[in-house]
This record gives sequence, structure tokens and C-alpha cells, in this order.
Amino acid sequence: MRTLIKIVIFLIILIAAGLIALPFFIDPNDYKQQISDQVEKATGRTLTLDGDIELSVFPWLALELGPLSVSNAKGFTAEHFVQVDATEIRIKLMPLLKKQLVMDTIVLDGLALNLEKNKAGKTNWDDLAGDNKASEDKPADSANSTAALSSLHIDGVKITNANIVWQDASTSQHYNLNNFNLVTGSLTPGESSTIDMDFDLNSVNPQVKAQISLDSEVMLDLEKQLYSLTDLNFTINAEGETLPFPKTDIVLTADVVANMEQQTVTVSQLAVQIQDLLINGDIKVSKITSDTPDISGNLTVNPFNLRQLANKLAIELPVMADSSTLELVKLTTSFTASNKQFNAKNLEVTLDQTKLTGQLGVTNFADPAITFKLVLDEIDLDRYLPPASDKAATAEAKPAAKAGDDKLPLEALRGINAKGTFDIGKLKISGTRSEKIHLEINANKGLIKLAPISANMYQGQYKGNISLDARGKTLKLSINESLKGVQVGPLLKDLQGKNNLSGTANAQAKLTGNGATVEQIKKTLSGNGNFSFTDGSIEGVNIAESIRKAKAALTGKKFTSTEAVKTDFSSLTGSFVAKNGVINNQDLLVKSPLLRIDGAGKIDLPKEGIDYRLKVSIVGSISGQGGEDLADLKGLTIPVMITGSFDNPKPSVDLASMLKDQATQEVKDKASEALKDKLGADLGGLLGGMLGTDKPEPATEAIEGKTTEKAKPEEPAQSAEDQAKDALKDKLKGFF
Repeated sequence: MRTLIKIVIFLIILIAAGLIALPFFIDPNDYKQQISDQVEKATGRTLTLDGDIELSVFPWLALELGPLSVSNAKGFTAEHFVQVDATEIRIKLMPLLKKQLVMDTIVLDGLALNLEKNKAGKTNWDDLAGDNKASEDKPADSANSTAALSSLHIDGVKITNANIVWQDASTSQHYNLNNFNLVTGSLTPGESSTIDMDFDLNSVNPQVKAQISLDSEVMLDLEKQLYSLTDLNFTINAEGETLPFPKTDIVLTADVVANMEQQTVTVSQLAVQIQDLLINGDIKVSKITSDTPDISGNLTVNPFNLRQLANKLAIELPVMADSSTLELVKLTTSFTASNKQFNAKNLEVTLDQTKLTGQLGVTNFADPAITFKLVLDEIDLDRYLPPASDKAATAEAKPAAKAGDDKLPLEALRGINAKGTFDIGKLKISGTRSEKIHLEINANKGLIKLAPISANMYQGQYKGNISLDARGKTLKLSINESLKGVQVGPLLKDLQGKNNLSGTANAQAKLTGNGATVEQIKKTLSGNGNFSFTDGSIEGVNIAESIRKAKAALTGKKFTSTEAVKTDFSSLTGSFVAKNGVINNQDLLVKSPLLRIDGAGKIDLPKEGIDYRLKVSIVGSISGQGGEDLADLKGLTIPVMITGSFDNPKPSVDLASMLKDQATQEVKDKASEALKDKLGADLGGLLGGMLGTDKPEPATEAIEGKTTEKAKPEEPAQSAEDQAKDALKDKLKGFF
């Protein structure tokens, strides 16, 4: 036995001595050509060894290489696939006898790696991959693959001054990783180590420049297929015209654990810092190797000043009426997601004094379909819109251009695929206020329905249904809206700063239009509707006061006003029919203690023109409006024409119609008088009434408050119209 042991020890010493002596008797540099030939035979690439090869065996099996290069595949642009200035690989010999791999720090200096893809989608390393059919047919046995080694230990990896290039001719992308450096601590399966990496990134398409660094505690357990990054710290300093921000700094910290056996990745204590923007969260991914991995987690965007952040990132925000807006923004949500959908649940967004809550989901990112159920507590949109002065300046800067001439965004409307509800507690826009707004949206492939819509406003309610159909070459618009019990005075006061009309409004309209621009839709607008105002007033004019003032001026009396400048009415009603942009109203009726106004006419929306006729009749005493009673005006009808445009309406008294009506009445009066003479007062009066006169008494005229009987002319020496003019003058003279 002792002899056998001696023989074994002798053999080991002999082998070790031979290995130690091997480098002294064999120079590996003598075999450079043979090594290159074998590489070319195996890969088809040319291996060029420019430096010396140093080989040692004991106690380290070490290989040190000087500059070397491997040629690129045929048909690709770069001359070399890979170049290295220096390489060091050292393996302890004795642990190998125990199936233990112990390596010194692996050193790779001056690496230059060119990775390419041609227009056909082929890469310059496809030929090095070989035939993987056998490995695809037979699953790998991880247990057997690691059984050859009982342990593995690497003192570290050190890569310095590396440059990696990626070119994709199929997409025209080009990336350069310059000054790439990677240093790790000891690497032992199942034990943690350190990793420190940094490099510069330059991209041509897209145009981006960035400095990137990463440090972390890393753990690799190949047997359990468990990998982790603890205290990960990832920093990017980037700038580029194609980035969302021209220049910015991003810092990401997290703990990452990947369990390949369970097919999960967990990201905990995630923090992403972008200037003043801080995002925290936790994310879990399961089924990571499947085509549809499941993702869930929660995110919090901590409160930040958006206006201040935009200023730091050189982003110009639109001018707003209130410069103190956008000073507080924050967000929290839990979510589920995959590569095909994202669903934000328990969503809470704060914008200044406004809070938005609810749910928002997106499916099919290539052609997004959005679902939502959102609730907004209150918002003053006027604070976020341009100041009124800016709007006016913009309108003056483009006097010849009309907004209605702009093409409607039909393509964008066709791209909207959304369904959901939106509720707002309180809303202010264009000065007007409303509450309890409810809106349901259903949009798909160009057909957009906003129905139902409802809101409480000014002690009344608005209801509506709106449909936009952009599936054709033009936009088809359909509107069905109504107002009930709305107080018009406060509404107009908020909308335009003055309330020239008051009362309780009820209205309904059903309209349709068709066109590629707003102007074209105006020209095709058709439908019908009705409106009514009760217990209101027209501000800015007091008809009773105007009559008194005119009477005082004609009679030489002094007039002093003590009344409010308004005309009260008990009701204002009407209906309309719209056809090709022209609104036709034939039954306008205004009733008040003093007046009765009958109106008929047309409003041309495309031309913004007015062609309207009013008949203003004095129907009763106006003492109810205060002041002296003017009952002697009862029965007078004044026709008024309103022409011109929306911006410049032109009212005028239709004197010709007054004279014509008066002439007709005079003829009727004369016929009635003749019948009375021939047939007697009773029968003649009856037939005279049938002709349209209701004045059986002799015609009278009022002169300075006295009534006298007019002489009956034997025969008119003038035409009926001339007589009417004279009679009208006499009547008006009597009035004033």
C-alpha cells in the first residue's frame, strides 16, 4: 500500500513538473498560424493575432493575448467584427482536479465590437451561431449542464475602454456605446457581488447623446435560476432634439429580483427622479417568457410644480389667463398591464385645486381603445385658457382668415376609439357656471356619440345628445338639445359681462349639418326648434320712457326720467325652421303690459345676416312701468325692420308699411260710412265690420287733450295713400 501511494504521489509531481516546464519548451507564438487556420476553418472568419501570446500553467493556467481581431462577415460594412487590445484569462489549476473552476479577474481592454443588421434582417453573427436544430429538438437539462462543475468562482470581470457599435440598415438606426467600462467584484453563484458600469451613448437615428452609469449589488444563482440587483442605481444624462425633453437628468433606484423558475420579476422600492419629478412604485411581472406577460403594481407621482419643471427643461407652456396654474400636480394609481393593455385603477390626479378620480384603461396599443369612468370635483377652465386680450389680438392679426374655413380633423376623429363616462361636480368656462355635468362618450371608427349629456345651470337644466359621423369624406353633425328653467340674466352676465335680457328660458333644437369645415356645416345646417322666455325684461331700453320723452320734446315740455332702463315682458315665444344655414322664424310673439310684438324673418348663419320684421303695438296702459299713463297711444302699431349683420344690426321704422296700412284702413272707414248712409247705422255698421273696420263712431282727433268730431269730406280730392298720410300726420300730431 505504501508503495502504491508513493507511486501516485510521484506521478502527480511528475505531471505538475511537466506542466510547469511546458511553457519553457513550447512557445505558443510558434502556433499563431495554426490557431488562425483552425478558427477560419471553424467559423469562416480570419483571426489576426498581432501581439505575443503568453502561456503559463502553474499555479494558474493563464493566457495573455496582445492585440487581436476577427474579420467581419461578408456583405457588412465594418472591416472587423471584433478587435481587442489585450486579454487576460487565469484559471487555478489544482481546483480543476476537484471539478472546481476558480478564475482570477478576467481582463478585456480596448474591446471594439461591431454589430450589424442588413436590410434583409440578417445579422453579422448569424453565421457564428451554427445549427441549433439539435438543441431545439432536445431540451437542455440544466442539472446535467452544471454537474461537470461542483463550484464556480471568478474574482471579477474588468472591461475597459470598450466601444460597441450597432447598425440596423432595415430601420436606419445607429447606436454607439463609447468609453464602456465594467468592473465587478467576486462572482460566486448564490452570493452577492458588486457591479459598476458606465458608458457614453450616441445615436444618429434618433439623434441622442447620453452619459449612462449603473452600480448595484448583484447575485447570480444559476442552480436555482435566481438573479437579483439590490440597491440598483441607474443614472442617465441625456440630450437630443427627438427626446420629449431637450436635456434632462434621470436617476432610477430599485431592488430587482428575477426568479426564472417561477417566471417572475419583482421591482420594489422603485424611484425615478426626472429633475423635480419623482415617481415611486412597486411592480411585479409574471409569465415573463410568455407572449403575454402579466404586469401589476402601483405608482405614485409625488407633488411637483409643473410650471417650474417646464422652465428647467426649456419647455414653453401656452400662455394662460392665470399664471399661478400648474403649480401643483400629483398622481397615484394601482394598475394591471400586459404587452397589449394597461388599466389604471383607483386613479387619483390632482391639478392645482382640482381632483380627478376613477378608472382609465387602454387596450391594443397599435390601435388604442380607451375605456374610462372619471369624476372631476370642480375646475375653472378659464384659468387655463389664453387671456381675453390674447384672443382679441389673435383675431385682429388674422382679419381675413376665418376659423370656420379650417379643415376639420376628420382623420383624427376616425382614430378615436373610446367609451366611458365623465362627471364634473362644478365647471366654469367662458365665464359661465354649471354643476352636476354628466357626459357619456361612445366613439369608434369615426362615429362619435356624446349621449346623454346633462348639466344643472342657472336654476335650470341642460340636456343634449350630439353625434359626429366622420366615417365619410365630410363630417355629419346631429344635435338634439334642450334648456329648461334657465335664468337668462345671470347666464348672459357671466358670459358677456352684461345681461341685456332676463327671464326664465325654455328651448329645444334639433339640427343636422354636413361638411369638411365649420363654414360648410353652417351652410347645410337644417332642422327645427322652439324657445320661450317668461317673466323677463329687455335691458337697455325703456319703450315707455322713450315714448314719453318723444312726446315731451314735441310738446315743448320738460322730461325727467325716474325709471329703470328696461322693458318688462310676461312672455317671449317662438319657433323656427332651419334650412341650409338659414333660420326662419314666423311666429315671434312678445307680450307685456304695454306692448305686443309680432315678429317674422330670417337669420343667415353663414353670412351672419339679419332680415327681420317686427310689428310693435301699444296694447295697454303703461302706468305699470311707472310714470304718467299714456293710454291715448293704445292701438298704435309701428312696423320695424331689422337688417344688417350680427355685429352691426340696423333697425329702422318701416314708414311705408305704416302708410299703406293706414290708407287701407281709411278706405275701409269711408266704405263703412257710405253703407251707413245707404242702409242705416245698424246694418251698415255690421257690413262695415265685415270689411274690417270697428269704428262705428265718427272719426275723431285729439288735439291738446280735447276730442272733436272730424268733418266728413264729401269727396276725396287726393289718392287714398295721400289721404292716409295726412290722416296719420294728424293722428300723430294729436298724440304728441
